[in-house]
Amino acid sequence: MCAASEDIVYRPFCDSDFGAVTDLCSRVWCVGVEGVYDRSVFGRVMTAGALRRSQVTLVAQRAGVVVGAIFGGFCPNESVQVNESWEERFQELMVIARKRAKNGGILVEERLFSKLRMFTMADVFISRGYTNSQSEINLLVVHPKAQGQGIGNRLLEEMLASFSSKGAQGSFIVIDEDSDREFLERRGFNCVQERQGAGGDSGRRTIYLYGRRL
Repeated sequence: MCAASEDIVYRPFCDSDFGAVTDLCSRVWCVGVEGVYDRSVFGRVMTAGALRRSQVTLVAQRAGVVVGAIFGGFCPNESVQVNESWEERFQELMVIARKRAKNGGILVEERLFSKLRMFTMADVFISRGYTNSQSEINLLVVHPKAQGQGIGNRLLEEMLASFSSKGAQGSFIVIDEDSDREFLERRGFNCVQERQGAGGDSGRRTIYLYGRRL
């Protein structure tokens, strides 16, 4: 798949995009995190954690620079379909992240792992076999300076079309208060669940699960 819209090219993610996507995650979700190293660790863990659950991976590129990304996966037989090619890399990054969290204390630990823990909410939802749990969006991120230009919408449309073409009848995404809920609602997603924090967190952040039929 490779399509262009004005000056944006939408194409499959490749390994060489990993650093660019980790940078996007750091810029969008680590505004309040002090230290370049912590932001880098967060971005790498978040990106690899999403990739290990994803079979469809796309990026938006402008002038050779990745400005957006979306990763998603299928959930057959009420379980997550693991992307084995990213599992080993994810585990290696988790060793580094756990060491940093141990040295940095509870605030660093929660910031590093809170978004990964949101996948536990996704796993429970998948296990219940709802129609909307047949596919999941594991990551959707757009560079702050490129937001509001239709990039996120196009990435989401491409992902949902891919899910539908493979037979999925519904899809969902788990987000927290950092994310734009109105963006999802305008595109047909409805809030299915809401809770304070993911398992292991302090519970200070609100977690939302949004779903829609395809």
